[in-house]
Amino acid sequence: MTENKEKNFVSCIMYLHNEGSRIRSFLRVICDVMGEHFEKYEIVCVNDGCVDDTVAQVRAFLAEEAPKPVVSLINLSYYQGVENAMNAGRDLAVGDFLFEFDRCEPDFEPSLIMEVYQRVLEGYDVVAAAPKYNVSLTSKLFYLVYNWGSRYQGGKIRQERFRMVSRRAVNRVNQMNSYIPYRKAMYMNCGLKTDTICYDNKEMARKRRNREERGSRNVLAADTIIIFTDVLEKMSMMVSIVLFGALMVMFGYLVYSIFSRVRPVEGWLSIMALMSFGFFMISVMLTLILKYLSVLLNMGFRRQRYVIEGVEKLTQ
Repeated sequence: MTENKEKNFVSCIMYLHNEGSRIRSFLRVICDVMGEHFEKYEIVCVNDGCVDDTVAQVRAFLAEEAPKPVVSLINLSYYQGVENAMNAGRDLAVGDFLFEFDRCEPDFEPSLIMEVYQRVLEGYDVVAAAPKYNVSLTSKLFYLVYNWGSRYQGGKIRQERFRMVSRRAVNRVNQMNSYIPYRKAMYMNCGLKTDTICYDNKEMARKRRNREERGSRNVLAADTIIIFTDVLEKMSMMVSIVLFGALMVMFGYLVYSIFSRVRPVEGWLSIMALMSFGFFMISVMLTLILKYLSVLLNMGFRRQRYVIEGVEKLTQ
């Protein structure tokens, strides 16, 4: 019954990169849930340089669907990675709430989508669905380093399958910076309430990520560590402390040699002391430089950099 459906207008943003083998089944899951629970919704598909039949499969699905959902297709000019692609989709979406599906991988029960939505209605602006399994070792290492070095006071992040974001959170993030290099970190540290629902995907977990996507993720991980964390500063400071300790040991040994009968090789002590002091000063300067660069990064990111070839309205 229409009167029992949710009145909020919801946008579903889907990232597409060579998803031809599973996009139709994923669209079926999303449309079934949206059609059953919401009066009005839209689907925004972002074609990030697909070279297979992904777009053709989307069109074929819509040709068979009745009634047809409102679907828009953003065609990026070339492969630009999930973050730029999803930023483009988020900018086009007009819903009061936004579902962001970074991967067309339904390793969750469809009811989880509404569970996330209900949690948002409880007062959270960002709610994510995080799988318990199918998390690679490199991903775990990245999140460990990020959470250790994060300069923000928000909660810890982890791998997520999808998330729901309120319009207020979107506006807050857009006000914080014109360029959003990593949505997850921006959402977590925008000052609004966030939550994560962990679900059991052991029976449905799959490992699938092509070489191009892995390379893009590696670059994103490096950029995120530099922009959002103090890891480099902390490591530089730790090196400075170690070198300062070595300098103190050398100074202590110098004092000891003056008042004892021990005589080191002539010139060795002074050379080692000079080297320790020199490396210590270099590490201090590196720490200061990294701190200065972090201040520049915090003053403002680059502008959005995705390049759109065109936007198609697949249905009205």
